[in-house]
Amino acid sequence: MANASIVIDNNADNATVGASSQVLVMPASNLLTPHPSERWRSLSNTAWFVLDKGAAVVADTVMIGGLTCGVNATARLRLSSIDASGAAGDIFDSGDLASGSISFDVEYRSFVHQLAAPAAWRYQRFDINDPDADFVEAGSVVDGLAVTFDYNFAPGGSFQHVDRSRVSTTASGMTLIWDDNNFRRVDLSFGWVTAAQRYGLIERLDRIKGKKRNVLLITDPESENLPRDSIFGRVTDQTAVNFGPVFDIFGKQLRIEERI
Repeated sequence: MANASIVIDNNADNATVGASSQVLVMPASNLLTPHPSERWRSLSNTAWFVLDKGAAVVADTVMIGGLTCGVNATARLRLSSIDASGAAGDIFDSGDLASGSISFDVEYRSFVHQLAAPAAWRYQRFDINDPDADFVEAGSVVDGLAVTFDYNFAPGGSFQHVDRSRVSTTASGMTLIWDDNNFRRVDLSFGWVTAAQRYGLIERLDRIKGKKRNVLLITDPESENLPRDSIFGRVTDQTAVNFGPVFDIFGKQLRIEERI
């Protein structure tokens, strides 16, 4: 297991996006919203979109959320430096990936990939093919540079699935349930944070993102299932930075809830 990493700055926030097709009320611009459930929808079961950052910017991590693919769907990520169509994939080309691969899992409705080393690209192209559907959908996009924690989170952290369904017991003892969606929540303690990361990574996380902007936390970059072990969401409790057991070592509790 590798140390956790986090993407704070999302290059997609200042990008433009276009798609091979789109439903009028679910345009490609929905890919730039903070909610993965605000989706782009295509007009066919084979479609793609291209994210244009405006210039080649260094990054190493890509996430596409809000996917509604079936089990037979495939996805392909290409990163290009100069080809506006994104088809060249001169920086990276994943090839067609089936659900269950390291980067793509329809059960978690996301695609997460980290390059072996940071690289500069301008265009991000993502292709989806779902033979069992009439259209494909995708939500929020992340394109950024991950920062790895020098020391990993301590044992005793928690991971939770939160079901938003309402449950009510009637006077006769019956249980009524109103189904709703669910999300994931993590609560991790980083007991050894170096001074460089306390005044760099943590300071920027608290000062710039706070509780109002999404981040992407990858709890295990060496995971065999990155969508499962990644959380795209907000810090829900902006905890204090603690002074650690020795000089220039600090502590930080990180609580993040998945954005729906």
